[in-house]
Amino acid sequence: MHIPDGLLDTPVCLVTGGISLAAVGYSVHRLKDSLADRTVPMTGMVAALVFAGQMINFPVTAGTSGHLIGGVLAARLLGPWAGCLALTLVLFVQKFLFNDGGLLALGPNVLHMAVIGSLGGYAIQSAVARLAGDTIRGRVVGVVVASWITVMAAAVLCSIEFAISQATNPDFQLGRFLALMMLFHSLIGIGESLISGGVIRFVATRRPELLYHPPASSGRPWRRTLAAGLATAVVVALLLSPLASSAPDGLEAAIQHSELRAAETPSLSLFGGYDQVLGNEGWESWSVVLSGLIGTLVVFGIALVLGRPLETTPNPAPGAPRG
Repeated sequence: MHIPDGLLDTPVCLVTGGISLAAVGYSVHRLKDSLADRTVPMTGMVAALVFAGQMINFPVTAGTSGHLIGGVLAARLLGPWAGCLALTLVLFVQKFLFNDGGLLALGPNVLHMAVIGSLGGYAIQSAVARLAGDTIRGRVVGVVVASWITVMAAAVLCSIEFAISQATNPDFQLGRFLALMMLFHSLIGIGESLISGGVIRFVATRRPELLYHPPASSGRPWRRTLAAGLATAVVVALLLSPLASSAPDGLEAAIQHSELRAAETPSLSLFGGYDQVLGNEGWESWSVVLSGLIGTLVVFGIALVLGRPLETTPNPAPGAPRG
């Protein structure tokens, strides 16, 4: 659900951008109060996994595809604040490296995927888990329900933004656009739920201490898991990204069926797209593979670099000697 520039008007982008900026800023503020030694590297690892996962479009229906958003998944592993930052980092790398999404549209894109996905998704899955019981099944059910609801909420909000932006376009029909978005994303949400729920079930069964605020910790070293997670992200990007469906995703399909045209805007990206990294015709598949590797490693590296200022030493206890 990466909105390009030229489809939403500037006021909508500014308002959604302001909301996103406030949410991301508050996430940074809250993260400082709950930072553990593993938070920054784990955030980088999860961001790398989400980046790799978002490269793999799966077919849904009627020549339409979808991809993982990963907001609920990131929030369940990292907590809502680090999850929001991880998704925001993924979106920035996708935009400025591979021209995936628009510059002005970064505000709504962050709102739909990072804020609704991570912050809203964490609230929903926590509520469901409390009702279902604090068990593995309860946590998985919470993630499954939250994944589907957040995808649908983002689709509805996106439709409202398009309706406001296209208010002067006599050819735009909100009812048709909304129906298409709801149809496509109801199916995409099922894929999101299955992927996120499957990952969380695996983690909750094998390494429950990796979940955010788990009921118990086994004390096993998390650094091996960090290396394994990063390796998994690289493997997914290298081996599975070339198999991604070439069909338009839910938003792109709704835009095409509504016959909307985006205005030409400068890309301001290092590469023109995932399939243009090598630049030469005939190398598109290898470009996708290389872009998956580059993006995964860049997301992980940036998370480590940007996270260093957050790693503050704990305040000494009252009466303790100061160095």
